[in-house]
Amino acid sequence: MFDIGWTEILVIAVVAIIVIGPKDLPRMLRTLGRYAGQLRRTAGEFRAQFDDAIRESELDELRSSLQDATDLNPLNQIKDAVSDSMTPLKQSADNIKSAIEAPESTGDKAAPAKSKAKTKTKTKEKKRARAAKSGG
Repeated sequence: MFDIGWTEILVIAVVAIIVIGPKDLPRMLRTLGRYAGQLRRTAGEFRAQFDDAIRESELDELRSSLQDATDLNPLNQIKDAVSDSMTPLKQSADNIKSAIEAPESTGDKAAPAKSKAKTKTKTKEKKRARAAKSGG
């Protein structure tokens, strides 16, 4: 990074001893070392956050490309087409089902037939119950 040789370091040390003095020099070097350590830790944290942000952006790109690949899957396209074509059939079935259940409220002639069917099933159930009692 910096191209400083031993001679430059020696000149800086001599100037520091003259300016600061030999008594305060160790304290100043200790303080300078603490600031250098804090600077390194801050740079390391910044680098880690930057690497995490890059990793997340790469993951997002990977997720989007994977989603695109699954969208291109022919099976998924067939499933979507079948489910889309089934929607009108389901609506028709619901309409028919509601029409079958609705005659009671509309006063249609089909209602008595429905009540006859109910009475037939009730009598069948009674016969089964009697047979079960007599057999058991």
